[in-house]
Parts: sequence; C-alpha cells; structure tokens
Amino acid sequence: MKRRGGRFLALALGAVIALVCAGCMASVDELYSLPQMSEEYVQLQELIGQRIEQGSAYAAPTGGSNRQSVQLRDLDGDGTAEALAFLVDPTRTPTVCVYRQNEGGDFYSYVIITGYGTAVASVDYADLNGDGAAELIISWQGGGDIRLLTVHSLDDADKNDQHELLSVDCTDFLVCDLDGNGVDDLLDFHVAEGHSTVDMYTLAGEGPALAASAGLSENITAVRRAAAGALSDGTPAVFVESDMGREGLVTDVLTAPDGNLTNITMTPLGRSNTLRPDGIFSADMDGDGAPELPVGDGEDDMLTWYSLDPTGGMIPSVTTYYNTEDGWYLVLTGPLTGDVLMERRYADGEDSVTFTVMSDGSTPQGNVLTIYTLTGSNRLERAEAEGRFVLYQEEQTVYAAQLLTDALTKQDIMDSFHLIYAEWQSRDL
Repeated sequence: MKRRGGRFLALALGAVIALVCAGCMASVDELYSLPQMSEEYVQLQELIGQRIEQGSAYAAPTGGSNRQSVQLRDLDGDGTAEALAFLVDPTRTPTVCVYRQNEGGDFYSYVIITGYGTAVASVDYADLNGDGAAELIISWQGGGDIRLLTVHSLDDADKNDQHELLSVDCTDFLVCDLDGNGVDDLLDFHVAEGHSTVDMYTLAGEGPALAASAGLSENITAVRRAAAGALSDGTPAVFVESDMGREGLVTDVLTAPDGNLTNITMTPLGRSNTLRPDGIFSADMDGDGAPELPVGDGEDDMLTWYSLDPTGGMIPSVTTYYNTEDGWYLVLTGPLTGDVLMERRYADGEDSVTFTVMSDGSTPQGNVLTIYTLTGSNRLERAEAEGRFVLYQEEQTVYAAQLLTDALTKQDIMDSFHLIYAEWQSRDL
C-alpha cells in the first residue's frame, strides 16, 4: 500500500509541475480541491433527494450481485445510462425509481415501480426477448422464504405504468442462455418440502412468456448456489447446488438444447447421484472450461470428479484428497492413484497429512508424501526445514510438503496442490 501511495503522490506532483510548466494559473485551492460530481449527477441526487424529503428512504437490494442503492445501467441500449434508485416509500413499500436523461443530459423521472412485500431481495438486468434492450428483473421479498419475481420492460410505453412483462412466485432466479439461441433465459427456482422445481421462461417478442419445467432432487432444503456452465461437449448447462439437510450437498444439472428443460442427473430414486459432504462444490478441476461434479468415496476425503455428457453419463476426470479442514486439496497422481491411506496429525501450529501406499489393502508399502499446514511466528522456517519445501504462502499460513519417495517429484506436488476456493463464478443464492 505504501508503494502505491507513493506512486500516486509522485503522479500528483508531476501533474502540478506540468500545469506550472504549461503556464496554467491554478490556485492552491483548486489544486487541492476534491473531485466534483458532474452537473447531471448533482441534479440526479436532487431528484432522489426530493423523494427522501417526502419520507422515502434508501433500501438497497439485500442479495445478489447488484446491491447498490443507486445503480446506473443502459437499459434501452442507446449508449446512455439510466439511473435506478432503490427506496422504500413513506408506507415502507419497496419501490424502484427509474430516471432517464433528456437530450440536454438532465435526468427526469421515467417510471416508478411499486413493489411487493418488504424489500428488494435481488435485481438483475438482461435482454430476455432479443430486442437489444435490457429488461429489469426484480425479486421482491415477502414473508419467510416467499418471493415474487417480476420482469419489467422499460422500452415499451404501451405497457401499463410498471411495464410488467412477467409476474411469478419464486424462491430465487438465475439468468443465462441455457438453450443456446443467443438470448438469455430466466430460470425460476421453487423449493418446497419434498418436491422442488425450476421453471425456464423465454420472452419471445410480443408473445407470452413460454415456460418449461423440470424437477430438482427430492427433499432438498435450499438451493445454495446456481451457475451457468457447460458439459463435456460444450452443451450449455446450469449446475444447481442444494442442501440435503444432514445428508450433505447435491448437484442437479439442467440442460435445454431444444428448449425442453431437462435434469440430466435425475435418477429413478428422485435425486441426483452426486451426494457428498457439505462445503464441496462443483468446480473445473481439469481446466477444460467445464465444471466437474464431485462424488465421495467413503469418509476418507477421497473424491472422484466427473464431467458429464449430454445424456448425464459421468466421465471420471480426476481424483483428489479434499482437505476442507485445512483448506487445500491434492490431485492424486503417480503412486497416489492406487490404494492409499491418509494419516492426519495435529500439533500446535503444525497440522499434517501423510500419504501411505498400501500393497494389498491392509499392509503399508511405504510413506510417499507429507503435507503440512503451518501457522505461528516461525512457520516459514519450519516450512523449509528437514527436506520440506513451500507449496503456498498466505498472510498467516504456510503450506509445505516433504517427499518420502523417489516416485514423485517436487514439481508433481507443486502442480497437484491447490487451495480450496469457496465458489467458481457462481451466483450465491
């Protein structure tokens, strides 16, 4: 941070010198004044302030990726951003005030969308009908987990005052081009006791919204995350990660190549066969751009990761030792791909896992590798002692390894060791 600050100061001084050398007569007050907002945004602030003075208050969306109380978006595709202010009115009803700019650049009130329930749960922007203009997609929070999902077109003055194209119940939603036609689709998730579903809406021109539906795994309690991805052949897919209560986490994979929404991981038992411990999410493990699904092997933190073909067929990709407790995983390679026993040891500031190859399932053949998670004041010194080498260094933690066999190299372990990251370009629901 100090280096960055010094660079900024040097640039600032350079700018002052350049002004002087160029003959610019800037006063000291002008040189040290803070940046000023443009007249247009001062005027926008005044417009919003009028509503605040009348009893409204800022109320930013409570979830999703767009959480600012005032957001700027070019909704009609004309190159000029509209402004959206998220408020509650004097009756505590959530409202979205949309402001547009006239030819002179001044903002004016274009439409006020009166909401439902108690708050805006989340908001997104997407062109759902392919007309080049973005629709406004709002999830309104009601009581408990009940939400109402509405879609508004701000480019059609013939609609009603709220320009509403769609209004449906939901638990949450995701926007992506699932059918691969170049136009975004709207996925509407419904989580209910015993049986949960997802509906896909495609808004085609002036026609009604078309809906296709598919079931999710039975007995899920909540959809944790959903993200657009791809299958092994590049087919667009959505990966839906859901809680199964105490049983763990399960992933449903949805496709719609012909517009018919299908859960390709659904089994005759009414659930996906990807059940595993909580906290282990799908990820692109082999770097091919398509997420793999983890499937557990007993209770020893061994996971096999599978890519999917369009029929839901599971293709093994890699096997890992997945250490959620210490925050790392190891892609198993060489002698580690056989029958391996892992022994964990705990010490003050030095946790370790030793990998031992088993010759016949019960007889140890030999230790091959130990990985350490080191904390404490002398962690770096311990990471480099007794034949160890550093794998990764964080602010408070150093990860190190020690080879106990010639069948693996230092580079093998460096390439196979990874930290566990919480999500992979997903939308946290």
